[in-house]
Amino acid sequence: MSIVSSEYEQNVGALIAEKKQQLAQLAESAEISKKEIENLNLQIEFLENLYDNYNLGMNYFRRARGGRAGLRE
Repeated sequence: MSIVSSEYEQNVGALIAEKKQQLAQLAESAEISKKEIENLNLQIEFLENLYDNYNLGMNYFRRARGGRAGLRE
């Protein structure tokens, strides 16, 4: 992940980290359910896609002439 500059990016990044931690704990557990692991992997993939799509959309806006400054006028 790149530099975090918005609350949205911070929150989605935190959720991704939380889900990855849950996945690591589940992998260490003796009671591993393939369905649970699959579900967490899908959640992580979904959150990473949200994060990436947001950044792709915002990159154009952030690089545009004047960027955010134009909105505050």
